Amino acid sequence: MSLPFNLPPMPAEVGQKPKIAVAMSGGVDSSVVACLLAEAGYDLVGFTAWTLNGPGKCCNDALINAGRVCQTLGIPYDTVDLRGEFAHYVMDYYNQSYEAGLTPNPCVECNRFVKWEALIDYTLNTLGCDLMATGHYGHLVHQAQTTRVYKAADTRKDQTYMMARVYPKDLRRTIFPLAHAHKDQVFAYAQAHDLPTAFSKESQDVCFILNGQQHYLNSVFGPKPGPVVDMETGDILGEHQGHFLYTLGQRKGVGVAAGRPIYVVKIDATTNTVYVGDKHHLQETVFWVRDVNWLNPPPEAVFESMVKIRYNSPATLGRCESYGDRNSGDVKVTLYEPASAVTPGQIGAFYCPDDRELWGGGYIETHLPQQAYETSTARHREFPSFDEACGVFR
Repeated sequence: MSLPFNLPPMPAEVGQKPKIAVAMSGGVDSSVVACLLAEAGYDLVGFTAWTLNGPGKCCNDALINAGRVCQTLGIPYDTVDLRGEFAHYVMDYYNQSYEAGLTPNPCVECNRFVKWEALIDYTLNTLGCDLMATGHYGHLVHQAQTTRVYKAADTRKDQTYMMARVYPKDLRRTIFPLAHAHKDQVFAYAQAHDLPTAFSKESQDVCFILNGQQHYLNSVFGPKPGPVVDMETGDILGEHQGHFLYTLGQRKGVGVAAGRPIYVVKIDATTNTVYVGDKHHLQETVFWVRDVNWLNPPPEAVFESMVKIRYNSPATLGRCESYGDRNSGDVKVTLYEPASAVTPGQIGAFYCPDDRELWGGGYIETHLPQQAYETSTARHREFPSFDEACGVFR
């Protein structure tokens, strides 16, 4: 069994036979990447970020499974403790965003600060490797002065939206060996090579939420009753137990009756008020995307772009006006067709008009600025040791 495995040209600064660190999640995709590169004769080391505190998916599944794959392939394996960074950049940001009435995308934050910035640093400065390989579905083309990001061949699994905020310098040291592969081919390859993760299931949920989002947010904030207001009439229709339990466009579970289908159309965190209304209240054509991270910026300040406002929605063509420098800034978006539930806190990603190349992305309307990670502050959480938390594998 073979895969359409065409390793892209390496960045000129690393040469053609670099030492590669394989970032392993304990799933089938990164396991297959490690196997492919091992078969191709590269000097490899597998490693996994330990991101969750105590027993759970990360400890019991990812670290153990990745270690078993490396043992099967005969390559060294390492772990890096990033629990503090994950708690700070992902979990704290997630909680604070909901408290502020925003709907964050924790995977995008994790990609930017943990899966890339922290792991690339570990790859280069601790493992002594030249590149990091991952099992992400996307296509990186390393050119002389830049790295361009294109959608994967398997568009159903494409993950470029989640990479919209990764620093370009970190993508420069990354390769995606599965760029031309389809998921069914990856599973078949893993089974043919008898990899320990060949039949592993994919996780579709936020990794640190184990018992449902409502239960999680209630445990963080506790009940905070407030009014549910009809956007059309101004009438108070009922009471909610916390504005953070709602998101724009939500219809099910609103908990009030209005004699017609109603949706969450606005969340005011300052007054702890949830506004509901009709579907037309959710239609938007003009909005801002703030603090844009440009991977490969469009050539002009005013440009046409396919704009994607959430991971599971198709992109929409619009006219965009960029304000600020070429590395960051704000973009005013005017869509040619209205989009529903353009949600503050989510990521607005910009693709070229043919919807193939990712240009970059920022936060829709507003977001909470991330603070730099301070080891001395974050480590006070008193995380247990690896052995204390796992007790089964090292």
